[in-house]
Amino acid sequence: MEDRTTAWPLHSAPPPGVLWPAALQHIGLGSVTLVFPLLIADTAGADAATLSSYLSLAMLALGLATLLQAWGRHGIGSGFLLPAVFTAIYLPPTLVAAQLGGLGAVAAMTLVAGLTQVALSFAVKRLRPWLPTELVGLVVLMIGVTLGLLALRLMLGYGPGLDRGTDDLPATAVALAVIIGITIWGGPRLRPVAVLAGLVLGFAAHVVAVLAAGAPLLPVPVVWQLPSWPLATPSLEWTLLPGFAMGALACLVRVCGDVVACQRATDPEWRRPDFGPMKAGALADGLGTCVAGVLGVPGINSYTASVGLSIATGVTARRVALAVGGLWIVLALVPGSAEVVLAVPRGVLGAALFFAAAFIAVTGMGIVTQRLMDARRTLVVGAALVIGLSYDAAPQIFSGMPAAARLLVSSSLVLAMVAALLLVAAFRIGASRQRQLVWQPEEGEAPLRDFAHQSGAVWGARAEVVSRVEDALEEVAHALPALMAPGSAAELSARFDEFNLDATLRWSGMPLLAAAGPPPSLDMEDDAALAASLATLMLRRAADRVTEAVLADGRHEVRLHYDH
Repeated sequence: MEDRTTAWPLHSAPPPGVLWPAALQHIGLGSVTLVFPLLIADTAGADAATLSSYLSLAMLALGLATLLQAWGRHGIGSGFLLPAVFTAIYLPPTLVAAQLGGLGAVAAMTLVAGLTQVALSFAVKRLRPWLPTELVGLVVLMIGVTLGLLALRLMLGYGPGLDRGTDDLPATAVALAVIIGITIWGGPRLRPVAVLAGLVLGFAAHVVAVLAAGAPLLPVPVVWQLPSWPLATPSLEWTLLPGFAMGALACLVRVCGDVVACQRATDPEWRRPDFGPMKAGALADGLGTCVAGVLGVPGINSYTASVGLSIATGVTARRVALAVGGLWIVLALVPGSAEVVLAVPRGVLGAALFFAAAFIAVTGMGIVTQRLMDARRTLVVGAALVIGLSYDAAPQIFSGMPAAARLLVSSSLVLAMVAALLLVAAFRIGASRQRQLVWQPEEGEAPLRDFAHQSGAVWGARAEVVSRVEDALEEVAHALPALMAPGSAAELSARFDEFNLDATLRWSGMPLLAAAGPPPSLDMEDDAALAASLATLMLRRAADRVTEAVLADGRHEVRLHYDH
């Protein structure tokens, strides 16, 4: 179902005046990650001609990977507006590969990482107990925080990457002011192009300042030639396999989180993650990294910042992703385009990234709060968040780690994810998947509601599902006493397995659903039958499936099933 609150929902066809500016915004936002292949080529000792071809191949990889993600057919691609970018997750081990074996080692290890993610994508649903929704929300939240911190560093001139000497703080201030001003006070026609307007005006201010100072505008020399391929012969560096495998797992979790964020943004009635698009999106993401490996450039991943940009501008149309992929391919084939893209100052790009990061962080918090949180799950999210942030806040803690360990834990996101996975595995020990309660009719509805709420918190079930269970049990508490044998008690059991939540009631006496019969008239005097009829109606509305049976000992059983 499409989000009616967005200006251009998922399956809409925006006019050219909306489509191409929206695509250019995503291009501008993602262009900051071209710094990663630039650093890797420089580390491998590439000359000016090789560097130009490498950047063009990098843009070609981004275009092809974006089209794969937007495909959304035959199990390949999520079908959302989710462009591909180069990711810092692979940067540390890729830099080591470039030092050890040059661009050939980068190509081989990137291909291995892509194949690893492709294999993992087929196990996304089986991994669900180990990758619960709150962990996916934590990953999205962590990405929002880390991108926000990176954006601040870029805006203030302390960001990692190539030191081009062309960053301009006034231009950054212009870009940020324009983006925020149009988003808050601009009309519905201007909001979808807020980021593009900020990038253009910020870059214009930067050009004026550079020309006035007489400094060079382009960061690297322009080589007017078509890209050449291949640039090197692939060669495996076996010692780097663990680092790239861990990166593939981190990219898998990240793309799953991005797909969930897209589902939430495009469906106003979103309740639970849909694993079909998640699997297809993870597969396309892995195939995109395989394409990057074949071209010889570093690994790619979905771009959470683009999700935040789509939410902020209200343009979530899939056709924008197709336009983004096409533009990257065109830029890859136009000589000199990579150098021009890199001419945009890091501070201006940081302003756009900071804007998107705010929406990403809020989206992550929303995904986390979909679950009821007990002490275990609160510790998983809270402790993993703090541990992940410590990677950047206290780098001295990790500077003394062995080189192999530093490759496994290569960023704040990977560190937070590893910590969360370990905590999830540890806290599953002793966590019961089934809970039981003996209920006396005179106790009223409170024990039943408390049982449902406490069970949901222990399991981390979605708050919306637990609320429906509570409502159903409240109706049972009103209808069941008149049907139960005098002096008897009812047994309530509940079971949860991440995919299903089942609540089962057993009692001696009269049946509940059968006792309801046809809908009662308003002047009906049989209070028991009236209560049973109303309870039946509410149970069927509150549960995904309701079944009743007679047990061997003569007791009656009603099972409430909920899809999770």
